Amino acid sequence: MKIAMISLMVLGAAGAGVSAHVDGGRALAPGVQEEQPALESADADKLYDLVTQARAELREMRVAVGLGGHAARPQVSEGERHERVEGVGEHGGRERAAGAREGEEEGAYLPKMTGLDRIFANGARLVLEFDPGTQVFVGSVTNTTARTLPQVRVEVHLDNGTELGPTKRIDLGPGGTVPVELGAFGNVFSSWVSHPEAGIEQGHGVGGDERGEGAGEHGGREGRGEDRGEHGGGEGVRPGRAAYRPVYNQLQILRGEMQAFERDLGTGSR
Repeated sequence: MKIAMISLMVLGAAGAGVSAHVDGGRALAPGVQEEQPALESADADKLYDLVTQARAELREMRVAVGLGGHAARPQVSEGERHERVEGVGEHGGRERAAGAREGEEEGAYLPKMTGLDRIFANGARLVLEFDPGTQVFVGSVTNTTARTLPQVRVEVHLDNGTELGPTKRIDLGPGGTVPVELGAFGNVFSSWVSHPEAGIEQGHGVGGDERGEGAGEHGGREGRGEDRGEHGGGEGVRPGRAAYRPVYNQLQILRGEMQAFERDLGTGSR
């Protein structure tokens, strides 16, 4: 099938490119080091486009076999529905989550099936929820301010110590909204927290290495085994180079969508 060829090509090419930069690679001469961020950014953009194209072709394949352009979201079970209600009671609903200061992530974890709708201190409104069908967090981020928010990106932190994302950086104009997708393929978790970032923050370079992230901003998560496949985390390792993390996120989304496609095909053939 066409999709099988696409999947193998994309996962092989993108996986090779991303894995080569997981640990930052070998030390380079000073002159080469200056060129490296620009080269990495260009390579990452190509890989990103390749994976998003594969996702588009997968949607076309779904339509061709009569499944619709997006994976069907499974019905919420009684247990999940109960979890939604408990989440509102335990956390005081969305209003209480909005009352916490930005950065106080540890105390604002939400149950797996509880949605988030919050305006953060930087003026970005994040709406996000987990889709168990594709194992993807889906939603949007909106600029509620009268100024442009530069380099907006979104991350999700799971209670198993894994960090998802960030999404690709984008300058978001006043009132602008962009979709948000963060893949959690292969992760086992029961709660999560998310936040939108804008501009250059401590531990966050522009397309460079973000190794300082986690130790400072996120309260020492590196010590908890984040990104090393521990604590029930997903398959593979998130790249150490920041430029490749949005690519890795797209790969995780694609993997979840491929699994949903296989499941939906099986359901439709019965």
